[in-house]
Amino acid sequence: AYEISTRDWSSDVCSSDLASWGNAGQILPAKAVPLSEPGNLAFALKSFFKKNSPITAPKNIDKHLINYFRYFIINSLPQVHRVGSLSMLSLGQGAVREFEYMEQKGVTSTRNTGPFTAAFTKKLGAENMMKELEESEKILGQLNIEMLNYEQLAAREPILQNKFKFGVQLNNQSYIHPPNFIENLVRHLREQGVDIKSESKVEQIGAFSEYISLEFANGRTQKFDYVVVATGAWLNSLTHKYGVRHPVIAGTGYSLAVDVPHQTQGMLYFPDARIATTNYGSRLRVSSFMQMSHAGLAKDPKKIAKLVSIAKKEIPDAKWSTADEFWSGGRPLSGDGKPLIGKTNHPRVYVNSGHGMWGVTLAPVSARKVAENIVERKPISADFDPLR
Repeated sequence: AYEISTRDWSSDVCSSDLASWGNAGQILPAKAVPLSEPGNLAFALKSFFKKNSPITAPKNIDKHLINYFRYFIINSLPQVHRVGSLSMLSLGQGAVREFEYMEQKGVTSTRNTGPFTAAFTKKLGAENMMKELEESEKILGQLNIEMLNYEQLAAREPILQNKFKFGVQLNNQSYIHPPNFIENLVRHLREQGVDIKSESKVEQIGAFSEYISLEFANGRTQKFDYVVVATGAWLNSLTHKYGVRHPVIAGTGYSLAVDVPHQTQGMLYFPDARIATTNYGSRLRVSSFMQMSHAGLAKDPKKIAKLVSIAKKEIPDAKWSTADEFWSGGRPLSGDGKPLIGKTNHPRVYVNSGHGMWGVTLAPVSARKVAENIVERKPISADFDPLR
């Protein structure tokens, strides 16, 4: 909607809820690669059978989920994953630039700059991440990456425990405050005349030669020239009849906010525990879990308790009695780990979904791609074709 509005087209946002409220808010183009990394496949398979694991399998398997895992396994092959990574890294090159552009146009993005620091107990893990970032460097250009020893890590991030002996720090990265950013963006769009219809769930899309008709849950209908389906993990239900067969499921994550005795430099990552933290005003946003399932999974109170339990072990100095703002949401996971961006088999129906854990990083870039294609007919890379 923002990108369309900057091109002097009118638009409406029809949503049953405003998404992205509780995510980590990290803008990390160098880390935005498909989830189907070869190592992640082995980790996921082991985790499915472990109690309190950060990755959990769906309780009920159907054809849609089987199709997703089939894509995931195929795209976990090293060479296939490398090709997918190159595509996503190329897409993410303009991520920070898009936020800067919004800021110049009057949107308060809440963006801050700080390092992304990963903490390791063993040197091998740190060395492997260094290699991954050096691969990203080939696409994104020179990155400011440092390998930290115990003394350096402790000096820069006093909140970390003594058990972490090595660190990898990626400097000059960005992060936002998601709730405030969403609020600011909504305000800006309304000032630009965009009609944001909250609590307006779309049940059906009717596509005709000269217009699109949306049927809402309350029974009313409305006509438009084009529709962009950006419904995250709910994508397939609305777009299947328009040729979108690539499976998108929910990778439900959980987060919370907690007070800390002293703030971190920016973002922390604990690879063994699969926990990420981001500065959240004077507090810390803690995110974890990948509960693979269908969209709309009810929040599991046990997962919140597990998140607190796991996070306490990694960051014991946080003031855990203050933990609140508990949130859960389904990351839209595509089978091959790449987003679905562009036109369906109907020229008036577009999609923009499947960004996985990298929605904040990649959504502004992919939104521009969609707007440019609709208004200016600029092509979008076939790597992200929704009909693939």
